[in-house]
Amino acid sequence: MIKSKVFITGASGCVGHYVLDLFANNPNYDCYLLARTPGKIKIKASNFFPIKGNLEFIEAHKTLISEMNYLIHIATDWSNSEYAFLLNVTKSHKMFSYLNPDICKKVVYFSTASILGKNNSPIKEAGTLGTGYVSSKYKAYTSLDTLQISDRIVTLFPTLVFGGDKNHPYSHVSAGIVPNKKYLTLLRFIYMDARFHFLHSKDIAKVTKYVMENPVDQSSYVLGNKVLEGKDVIEILCNVFGVRIPFRIKINSTFLMFLAKLLRIDIASWDKHCIENPYFEYDTVSPDHFGMTTAYPSLKDMVIELKNQG
Repeated sequence: MIKSKVFITGASGCVGHYVLDLFANNPNYDCYLLARTPGKIKIKASNFFPIKGNLEFIEAHKTLISEMNYLIHIATDWSNSEYAFLLNVTKSHKMFSYLNPDICKKVVYFSTASILGKNNSPIKEAGTLGTGYVSSKYKAYTSLDTLQISDRIVTLFPTLVFGGDKNHPYSHVSAGIVPNKKYLTLLRFIYMDARFHFLHSKDIAKVTKYVMENPVDQSSYVLGNKVLEGKDVIEILCNVFGVRIPFRIKINSTFLMFLAKLLRIDIASWDKHCIENPYFEYDTVSPDHFGMTTAYPSLKDMVIELKNQG
């Protein structure tokens, strides 16, 4: 049997580890895992081939990439710098250009829902006001159609990412919940109109593998469970950690901007945009959309799990 070759970036991260769970010892695939520090990859398998390196020097892997049947690009640079543009735009596109159109069947590319607005469309403010990370992701996505392999790229836009345990690194969101639960004693008194989605990395991995292996009817998907109100999130957190809510006061963006000015807090242009536009609501998909079972459909279940782990 001829195995398919899969090149995976970001394998040492939270989402990457859950993706590796689904490919470990799978007789249909040989997986080549690009990582700055291969030793951080906790999941070992006979069909995994760790490669020490990163996107900055992707040229070193040109020949290998040209042999790939699939590419899953999860790695990203989060910094607010030109380095983010180098990795997230220039080097990512260069990596895509190394794929052989006669061999490559599918590319699954991870962007971010932060660059999207209504109708899941990119918003110009992400490119003009965004941090280095956000604006570079905007540029990278909006220029995918210039690539020879563009017709085989499916873009995934994660919303808030949960996940992590003793066998998987924690996402930024999950890592911060238990250590910062002390702030609930203050947050319980206020709320702001806001909406957003979330999805556990285990469910993100399910969608990733499905999209890679199967024909799909869209070139992009926003990943998330049903939308949550900001006030409901605080209520769920307080409920799980046993923090009583005696009363709540609604605050708005105008008050927050006034408070920042009063306290002489400098708010960057992108932060101001997000405060004034707090409705991060999209048309989302989860494993259910593709006929699979969503492992974590409830925010409460995820927070309880984190509490028990902590």
